[in-house]
Amino acid sequence: MNIKQFYICAAIFIALTALRFTSPALAERVSDGISKAINMEQEQTEAVIELGKSLADGDIIETFIDRFEKNVQIEPVSAVNSAEPTPSQAPTPAPTPTPEPTAAPTPEPTVHPAVAAFMEAQSAYSDYTVPETVSYERPELPFEYTSPVAGVTSSGFGYRMHPIKNEVKYHYGTDLAADTGTPITAFADGMIVAQGDSDSFGKYVMIDHPDGYRTLYAHCSAICMNCGEVKKGDVIALVGSTGAATGPHLHFELEKDDVYLNPEFYI
Repeated sequence: MNIKQFYICAAIFIALTALRFTSPALAERVSDGISKAINMEQEQTEAVIELGKSLADGDIIETFIDRFEKNVQIEPVSAVNSAEPTPSQAPTPAPTPTPEPTAAPTPEPTVHPAVAAFMEAQSAYSDYTVPETVSYERPELPFEYTSPVAGVTSSGFGYRMHPIKNEVKYHYGTDLAADTGTPITAFADGMIVAQGDSDSFGKYVMIDHPDGYRTLYAHCSAICMNCGEVKKGDVIALVGSTGAATGPHLHFELEKDDVYLNPEFYI
């Protein structure tokens, strides 16, 4: 080997060393290829000499590739370094809690003025228990209705001082004062189911209306006998003071399924 070939081999060594810093993976494969080439039992000396001669003639790149690709397949740099680092994932933000909707305040039920006035009047009897067969509600009636007589309220529904017994008693109807003989009319369409004369009510008439409603007309001076079906406003009796009464008036009661309601809420 002459001096020129020596320098060329040294240059290859230096280049291989530099390659280890720039691309270690490629340098390792090239080194393996060179080792295989120069360690072949029959051609090791000839391979080095031939490589040096070829490099000395100036055909460096082609001779290098041709000589060593027979012994090792060198992957391109792009393949060796193609794996890109996996980007780190940002932490998943915690979900923002959905605010609970604020419930709208429940409006206070509107009290009918007639009910409010009645409750105020009954507050004087707060120590007394309301009978189980009485309701202070004011349901909407499912039919048309009218006042049964042209009169004024002389004694209201609820607790009162009884005018005859002179003690607090519950009054299950409303007394409407009017002159004797004043016409009494049906509160609503219905069927007369009872009429008669009793010690307490005197002459009376009872009418059934739709949906379980019933009305009673008492202390009459005269009543319609065997009238049967009646319409709202039909004359069914005349005002009087029969039975336990202190003067001419109509005692008027209103029931729903055997529960007493305040007639003053509707007349």
